[in-house]
Amino acid sequence: MFKKTNKSTDSEAPFFLTLDGKRVSTSPTSSEDITFPLNSGDAHISENADPKAIGTRLKKQLEVISALVKDVHEKINKNPLDTKFIQDSLKEILRSVEQFMNLQKVAQNFELSDEIDEIGVGLWNSSIALKTISDSRGTDELIPLFRQVGFAMIRAGVSEDPEKKSTVKLLALASKVGKAWLDCGRSDQADDVLRSANEIEDSVLSLQDGTAKEQHSKAAALLVYYAYRAEAAWKLANVHVANLMFQHATDKNYLEYVTTKEIDILCQVCFTVGNQASREGKTNDAIKWLRKCHELLTDGTPVSNSERTKLLTNTLNILANCYLKNIVYDESNLDLAENAVNLCLEENPGNALATLLKLKIMKQKNFIPIQFEGVYFPFIRNSQVTKENLKILLNITHFISEINVMTALRGIDILIEEKLADMRNVSYIEKAIISKFHMLESGNSINLEINDIICSIEVTLGFEQRHGIVISHRTRIACQLILWQNGDRNYSNQDYERAKKWYLMAYKWLSSTKNRNAAILQRKIALCCLEDDALSDAIEAVHKAQLHEDNSSANFYILYHIAMEKRQNDQAIRYLSNMCNGNGFNGNMLAMAAHEAYKKGNKEILIETLQEILKKHKNGEDIANINISVLIRCLIRMTHNSLSSNAEKNSLKECICNYFEIASTLNDTTIKDVNETGIFQSKKAPLNDFEWFFKTAWNIALGFCHQSDNGSDLYAVRLIEISHKFLNEYPEETIEHITRKKLCIFFSLCGKIFFSRQEKSISKKKEILEQVLDKVEQYKKIKVSSKRKFENIENDGQSSQKDLMLVLLFEYEAKVKLGLWDKLQSVINVS
Repeated sequence: MFKKTNKSTDSEAPFFLTLDGKRVSTSPTSSEDITFPLNSGDAHISENADPKAIGTRLKKQLEVISALVKDVHEKINKNPLDTKFIQDSLKEILRSVEQFMNLQKVAQNFELSDEIDEIGVGLWNSSIALKTISDSRGTDELIPLFRQVGFAMIRAGVSEDPEKKSTVKLLALASKVGKAWLDCGRSDQADDVLRSANEIEDSVLSLQDGTAKEQHSKAAALLVYYAYRAEAAWKLANVHVANLMFQHATDKNYLEYVTTKEIDILCQVCFTVGNQASREGKTNDAIKWLRKCHELLTDGTPVSNSERTKLLTNTLNILANCYLKNIVYDESNLDLAENAVNLCLEENPGNALATLLKLKIMKQKNFIPIQFEGVYFPFIRNSQVTKENLKILLNITHFISEINVMTALRGIDILIEEKLADMRNVSYIEKAIISKFHMLESGNSINLEINDIICSIEVTLGFEQRHGIVISHRTRIACQLILWQNGDRNYSNQDYERAKKWYLMAYKWLSSTKNRNAAILQRKIALCCLEDDALSDAIEAVHKAQLHEDNSSANFYILYHIAMEKRQNDQAIRYLSNMCNGNGFNGNMLAMAAHEAYKKGNKEILIETLQEILKKHKNGEDIANINISVLIRCLIRMTHNSLSSNAEKNSLKECICNYFEIASTLNDTTIKDVNETGIFQSKKAPLNDFEWFFKTAWNIALGFCHQSDNGSDLYAVRLIEISHKFLNEYPEETIEHITRKKLCIFFSLCGKIFFSRQEKSISKKKEILEQVLDKVEQYKKIKVSSKRKFENIENDGQSSQKDLMLVLLFEYEAKVKLGLWDKLQSVINVS
């Protein structure tokens, strides 16, 4: 490839630049992946060694290299490509070439330079052919590796005193190897290869100026070399080295001799580094590199081809964006950003990103809305829609929505109706429609006239019919969800009229009305009407919901609310029952129904609701956040308060007794509670609850005794017996507790004797008398046990004796009436 001479000179150690710019020695290749230690034995060949023996050894080494290269060429032509084998072989070839070069330098024998150069050229050309392989999987790092090994062979084929032309070309090849590694993302390998070529760099720098052509070749090789070194160093975060290489590459002594080709390479490097610096938030560095890129692209050279125009446009856009970011530090950056955007739009008037940046600058300068329309609408109408700029177009519409939502909506309607519809690209259309609906979530849309928004939505709703393009189910669901969420947001803000309209639009956007979502939306519309006292509209909405979801508990829940508003208690009770037996019933519905009745002050409905909750509890159904003990208290209070104004007093008294009966079983029910370790454990009802139930039952029983209503005495005795049950749940006995028990038994005993005297049925009378005797035994037992526990409990004297005499008298009466004559003597003896 290059012309060789056999003239030898002492070899020089190569150098590379450290972070501080100093030069230190290094081996020709320092890549960790593909560099190997030289054969130390070759370095100690005697100066008196037989040249013929050394020549023979070099030939054998070259044969090994040739054989390995041949294997690689054979593997390249096979499909599938054996990437692993080729990589291993290339690394072995590189090791052999290193040994070959070492032998050459030590023995100063360059007779085989042409042969190894020829092999290297072939291997380099293979990297070009490798790009054309259809199955490129795994070949990304093969191409630069081929070039690196080929470059090593070509370098080995150059004598120690190469021609100027050869040295310049070697540096150019080194740059190409570095570029290949950069292209596959291996900045570390690129940096290693380029640094290993600094000996060649020194040789090129030492060349004397010759003809204009030679000066161009030298300047071009050095500029490209420094450019790629700068890029590799930046990507490895070696900022100081990158900046130093940047200074070398932009040296005027090189720039005045190079052509547009080399300038374009330098511009691309400046753009790549500037773009990366911008993404990393290094705005000032990005501005430096991008400004240089812009300067090089426009410095007396017309931007004639599309690639340069695209690079210039992208450079100005990113540069303007960096200036905008720097406004917080210096407001003058706003003018610099505007200049960059204007330059970009001069080169490419329809550039979407530049237009977006222009609008951002206008916002910074507080332009009025009509001025935004003067830029926004013409741009939307004249823009070319492509896959690349569609996202930016949609970003522009979203940016305008921050200024005026209706302006943004009109613009995106133009995009959909006048641009995308003609393209008939469903994917683009759906993206634009979803983007339009997302604008409706903007905080600025809250203050818009809802009817204007509805008109805009209806335009999109009729798109399918106008253009014959079917919108996918997934897109319709996404749009419906946005409308739905807007309705929920307005409902939570108590703007029910606006929420209702959002829900109605979401209902219209349903792809099919034969689903549960349709029923849910109609129920939400009904609730909005209910909040605005439009009861007839609420009923109509619920009836529509029933068409989509029949026998739904949620539908009956809303009808219950409506009946409550109309004060139609009978209907409310019926809907309440239907709700409890409907599909999808949830205990929380009952809790909310009870709360609604409580807010309305409707005791009748509240009692019915609480009774339903109690019924569910008795059936083992869990009602969240409901304390059954509190619920029963409420029912007892409300039912007892209703006695004075209700003709059916006995039924109410029966209810009261039933509530107390249920309360007395609370301690028998296991209440599951999760402790700190997450394990369920049983928890008993609090003592305070039993105390309340005992006292309340006792007091109500005493109240019944003073009433003249038929049956009051019976309910009184029943309540007293329930009171005794509560006393049995107490954890420990005291004198007061025992006294209460005795009073309950005595009260019940007196009542049953009274009932037995009035009862005409012999069988029932007998049953009551047997209960009397049971009570007598209970009284005697508690009296004996209490006397053992508390010696002074009977010291109150006559009162206790009178009670005992009455008990014995009642026992005597019961035994006589039951005909238990043989047991009368024991009663007489005690008395």
